[in-house]
Amino acid sequence: MAVVRGRAAKIPVVLASATPSVESEVNARRGRYKRIHLPERFGGQLMPSIEAIDMRREGPPRGRFISPKLAEAVQIALERKEQALLFLNRRGYAPLTLCRACGFRLQCPNCDAWLVDHRFKRRLVCHHCGFNMPPPAQCPNCHATESFAAVGPGVERLEQEAAELFAGARILVLSSDLVESIERLRSELDDVAQGRFDIVVGTQLVAKGHHFPKLNLVGIVDADLGLGNGDPRAAERTFQLLHQVIGRAGREEGRGQGLLQTHQPEHPVMQALISGDREAFYSSEIALREKTGYPPFGRLAAMVISANDRHAAEAYGRALVSCAPKNEQVRVLGPAEAPIAVVRGRHRFRLLVKSPRGFDLSGYLREWLNGAPKTKGSLKLDVDVDPQSFY
Repeated sequence: MAVVRGRAAKIPVVLASATPSVESEVNARRGRYKRIHLPERFGGQLMPSIEAIDMRREGPPRGRFISPKLAEAVQIALERKEQALLFLNRRGYAPLTLCRACGFRLQCPNCDAWLVDHRFKRRLVCHHCGFNMPPPAQCPNCHATESFAAVGPGVERLEQEAAELFAGARILVLSSDLVESIERLRSELDDVAQGRFDIVVGTQLVAKGHHFPKLNLVGIVDADLGLGNGDPRAAERTFQLLHQVIGRAGREEGRGQGLLQTHQPEHPVMQALISGDREAFYSSEIALREKTGYPPFGRLAAMVISANDRHAAEAYGRALVSCAPKNEQVRVLGPAEAPIAVVRGRHRFRLLVKSPRGFDLSGYLREWLNGAPKTKGSLKLDVDVDPQSFY
């Protein structure tokens, strides 16, 4: 929008980022945008050294999530009177709670999602619709008592493990669901900057814009977390987020260090981060986008059909596809269940429309929808041209 406004007002626009979008990078490479390159960090500090910890060979003991190599690095940082950041982009204590007796999983009654255990608040919470409940005393399926087990880590569980591994360390959890007020958050960030905490356990809340002078170690607990969600921008977003998080290390004194716990150290995102070769990542990602016709080399539109009844949503999606105008330049994919198939009790199906970059996709969609059957009852159709989210 800034670029659109700048063009309309005939004024310059400055886009500043260490990790620009692939679209902006392509515009810069093609000369559409002028690039101003800042090769050095502020103050002349060196970029952090980055190393992968292969979790297939160097993983933690069963039931733990901090590998021995990362634990050793944190211990060394503490002995040097430096700070460490343990990053995990997952709120709560655990993403899944299941019954050990029968395998029943606690799921949101309104959404196609597991309830997240928020142990600090003693609630099980759906992160999509906000439904929450206290942990049940017994399993709703088999009625076993004290049979529930937390599966996987969130930042609250990571804090518990860090407290056991590093006795006496002052630990702070920074997560959006624990922020009571902006004033409290500012106070906690100031406490970190002043060195009043030794270890910070945080989500993406700590990824950008913060300056912690004593922080020289960043450990990414699950570097693969954002890569497997089917989003065409998954690799780009993972690279951006991890690059920004690791960039918190070594901003003032000493050399920063980043450790990536990953099950796929050979992945292009991990290789680019380890080598510090930002250009290689962008070149690889741009080549893949161009080959597959994804933005910025092609255009996309998402059409999400939702309804209270699953069959009604799917049937409308099929009817919508059957009346799509024939055009050799357009591919219509779907209908298929959306990645999150049910939200707030509404069943969701998605169509994805692909076209070349120069094609009038908006005009095509207008023509299509003018001849499409009207929605009725609980049916709803949402059209998102050039979508940024694919849930």
